[in-house]
Amino acid sequence: MEIMENKVEILVADDEPAVALAIKSALKYCGYSVVTVPNGEMALERIQAEPGRFSLILSDHNMPNLGGLALVRALRAAGYPGRIVILSAFLSQTIETEYEELGVDQILSKPFNIERLRLALERALYPARPLRLVGDDVDGEGDEVVDQVFPQVLVKLA
Repeated sequence: MEIMENKVEILVADDEPAVALAIKSALKYCGYSVVTVPNGEMALERIQAEPGRFSLILSDHNMPNLGGLALVRALRAAGYPGRIVILSAFLSQTIETEYEELGVDQILSKPFNIERLRLALERALYPARPLRLVGDDVDGEGDEVVDQVFPQVLVKLA
C-alpha cells in the first residue's frame, strides 16, 4: 500500500509518548505531516512561534501543563483559525458543550482505531465532504473491516 501525500500539517499534543508515537506513525502513513508535543503548553508555544503552519491541532483532553480545554481556550483567545480535534476517554456533557462553544471540530472518544481517527480528522478538515468508514455499507455494518485495514497501528486506549 502506498503512502498518500497531502499538504496538511498537524500538531499532536499528547503526554503519553507511546500514544503520540502511534498517532504520528498512523497519520504519516495517511500522508499527513505531523509534529508532536508532550503537553498543551508546548502546543500553544509552537502555534504562537509558527502562526499559520498547522492546519489542525489534535489534542488529548487530560494533560499536565495546560490540558486540552485550557489549550483550546487559549488558542481561540489568540485567534487560532485552524481546526481542532480533541481526544478523551470520557468527557462530561458540560465539558463537551464547552468544547463545542469554543468551536472544536471533532471529539474522538478513546479507545479508537486508526480508521476512526482518520475519519475524525477528515470530518474536521473537510466538513462538507461526505465520508464513510472503510468497510461501511449502506446499513452501517461492516466495521469489522476497519480494524483489519491498519492492524499494526491499532490504537486502543483506556
